[in-house]
Amino acid sequence: MPTTAAPIADAPSLLTRILTNRSLRDSTLLVVLAVIWLFFSFATKGTFLTQRNLILLALQTSIVALAAISAVMLIVTRNFDLSVGSAVALVGVVVALLTVKFGVDPIVAVLISLGVGLAMGAWQGWWVTKMGVSSFIVTLAGMLYFRGISMIATNGATVAPLPQALKQIATGFMPPLLSIGLALTCFALFAALRIMELRRGAALGVVQRLNAEIMRALLPALVATVAVVWLASWQGVPYLVVLVALCAIAADILMRRTRFGAQLYAIGGNPEAARLSGIKVGRVIFINFLIAGLAYGITGVALTARVSGAIAGSAGLFLELDAIAAAIIGGTALAGGRGRIFGALVGALLMGSLNNGMSLMNVPTFYQDTARGAVLLLAVAIDQLSRRRTSRR
Repeated sequence: MPTTAAPIADAPSLLTRILTNRSLRDSTLLVVLAVIWLFFSFATKGTFLTQRNLILLALQTSIVALAAISAVMLIVTRNFDLSVGSAVALVGVVVALLTVKFGVDPIVAVLISLGVGLAMGAWQGWWVTKMGVSSFIVTLAGMLYFRGISMIATNGATVAPLPQALKQIATGFMPPLLSIGLALTCFALFAALRIMELRRGAALGVVQRLNAEIMRALLPALVATVAVVWLASWQGVPYLVVLVALCAIAADILMRRTRFGAQLYAIGGNPEAARLSGIKVGRVIFINFLIAGLAYGITGVALTARVSGAIAGSAGLFLELDAIAAAIIGGTALAGGRGRIFGALVGALLMGSLNNGMSLMNVPTFYQDTARGAVLLLAVAIDQLSRRRTSRR
């Protein structure tokens, strides 16, 4: 009796594996960043990769990175925030007026500013969850009236200079030895926790090649630690970069290690299924906007401290677009359900590298905007192609 051989499925191409595998996408993003850095290093005759310029790059990227963290959390649940820049400007006006005009203690002023940020997040979350208005419309309106309120409060004038204690947040440096010790400690803790997780997975049969998985998990962190140690040996690590790292770690733990984070991904994947499974979708999204409001406060204080004053008309201008772009370039899906804090940070660093490198090459700003737009469009195209290929599997 003749037998018919079962058809052999075609092996997936390299492009398909990259698009559908999260770890490969992350690795590819890091490779792209490395290529960009090497190009600018050659184009600027080594200036780009000097310790001084890389520290400057980290400071330039920090504000966008802070905004991108909350952007990831919102986009994962299919919500968008177009009010980030204006909300950050309003927080900056509050902290500047309190410290410069009214002589309030900087610590008290910062706490009040964080409260203002939380109030703005709660206000927009209420409209989205209780009134059922699209987050796009709510935050678009917020972008307009938050900016308007900040202009009214200052009459369009700059409020400066801030007290030195407040400026130190964004301009100060942690001592080199302390910076190096902190970097090594963080790597040791990360490595211990990651190895423990992978060994547990191997015991359960989830992880097949333990040593290879450990190497793949720890290699990027090791490279980053070596880079931080090298940079810290020059002048230490800026406090603003430490703030970004702490916020990113907290957000990553919240999204990947808690029930709340699992609910965010579930809502983004399928809101109706999440609701039927018992998740209180409205409550979770409202809390998500509260977290975004806290991010307004932190980012607003950091930005104001960095420029040593509140410039209501231009502070945070287009920050929301940069934050969303960083999140998308980092692999956050526009349709929700997928996104990582690490990817958003790399996306912010990639965009900051383009700006910094082209500035060193004296490239006009309109060419820089064109390059950033092209990178964003390419990232969205890759995201869409990835979803199509995944749905066919």
